[in-house]
Amino acid sequence: MKRCFIVLVVIAVAISGDIGLLEDEGEVHTITVDGFGSNLRFVPDTLTINEGDTVRFLWSGQLLPHNAIEQNELFNSGEAMRNVDYTYTFDYNQSGVYEFYCEPHRDLGMVGEITVDNVEQENSTVDDEIETKTGDYSNEGNSKLNLTILLVMVFVMSILIYLRTRVDDIAEI
Repeated sequence: MKRCFIVLVVIAVAISGDIGLLEDEGEVHTITVDGFGSNLRFVPDTLTINEGDTVRFLWSGQLLPHNAIEQNELFNSGEAMRNVDYTYTFDYNQSGVYEFYCEPHRDLGMVGEITVDNVEQENSTVDDEIETKTGDYSNEGNSKLNLTILLVMVFVMSILIYLRTRVDDIAEI
């Protein structure tokens, strides 16, 4: 029975496709506050990243409270505080230039800029006339769906194996 179960699990994983091949989550880039100078500057104050990357605003024990707010409020770390650990992940359709600032110190020049480069992934079909581009597509939902399908298949297969052994036990009586 164990052998049959293992075979069914292997088959289920094989037919589930790219299960376990999650899309690259991107890099994490950290922006801090200049703690050795004026305490009124983001470090770095300009950053270039790719779509799918995460920006982490991180500072602790600062003399002055700070926050990070994107000009159009795409992201907002909240009220100015001396300790902040806030992250924002740019989706695969958010390329562009984003200016941000510290609300209490904006007039003192505490501003920054994040440039998000477009990441385009191309897939083409066998037919040369048809080309499918997935540049603005995130695969995270599909991977979760595949994992769910796999788990349901394993559950159903387990029930079928259990019922099969019960039928064999009844047939022996």
